[in-house]
Amino acid sequence: METRANFALIGAFTLAIALAAFGFVYWFSGPSQLGAQQTYRIVFSGTVSGLSKGSPVLFNGLKVGEVTRLEISQSDPSKVDVLAAIDHRTPVKVDTRARLDQRGFTGVADVLLVGGTMNAPALQAQQGQDYPEIQAQRSEMQNLLGNAHELSAKAGELLIKLNKLLDDNAGSLGATIKNAEVFTKTLADNSQHIASILHDTAEFTHGLKALDQKKLAQISNDLASALANLNKFSSVGLKEYEGLAIDGRTAIHTLDRTLRSIERDPSQFIFGPSQQQAPQLAPPESRAGDDLKSAPPLKSKSKNR
Repeated sequence: METRANFALIGAFTLAIALAAFGFVYWFSGPSQLGAQQTYRIVFSGTVSGLSKGSPVLFNGLKVGEVTRLEISQSDPSKVDVLAAIDHRTPVKVDTRARLDQRGFTGVADVLLVGGTMNAPALQAQQGQDYPEIQAQRSEMQNLLGNAHELSAKAGELLIKLNKLLDDNAGSLGATIKNAEVFTKTLADNSQHIASILHDTAEFTHGLKALDQKKLAQISNDLASALANLNKFSSVGLKEYEGLAIDGRTAIHTLDRTLRSIERDPSQFIFGPSQQQAPQLAPPESRAGDDLKSAPPLKSKSKNR
């Protein structure tokens, strides 16, 4: 009898411990710890792989609810409606958004609530809605996959354009490659001359470095003196040459006028200018003009002869 009593006591104690552990786990992870809950509809665009009924809903990393149902949207088959029971104390605002949060590489996903400003009003069900709706954003994995898809499409387009470009310019590319080969062969054939040129250049550079500082200073002083003389010539000498050029042009003009006069009347070179032409040949202020005016008329001499 004592043995049976001991077994019964041990069994009852073990069962009590199991029930207590189960109750503690249920209390710690179950919805009872969340108190009163409110159902929200979370609208996802695209796939929700890894999400299932019972998946936790997190707000700033804390569990505030769980997924109760998943279904395809009746209004748009490309979207998925997820019903979630969330603690009524959770500050779900009109600007709160949701997204899938993948647990590493396990494939299991949680619903993560993000955003929501302090002064924004609380999210309420609109007219015609059974539950308040939270619009979901694309997850980081979805963004990564979408960007990879776009990048792959652009890479394909680039390869197509590159192939077309190569096909259209095959002749030009062949000629360019041939010219490059000829140029390379020319360089190889004249490598000795190129080496000689480089050697001469190096020697010239070395000679410039070896110039004495005194010689460089003397060259600089000579250049400064030459520039000073040039400035002096431009300020004084040019004016003198300018006056000389004016006098030369005046003399040439006078000589040209005299030659034209002789060409019109060659006899005046022998007999002197006539009275009508005398004022045109010499200016009034010259002494030669005064002598011509006082001289007897040329026409009378020609008549006497």
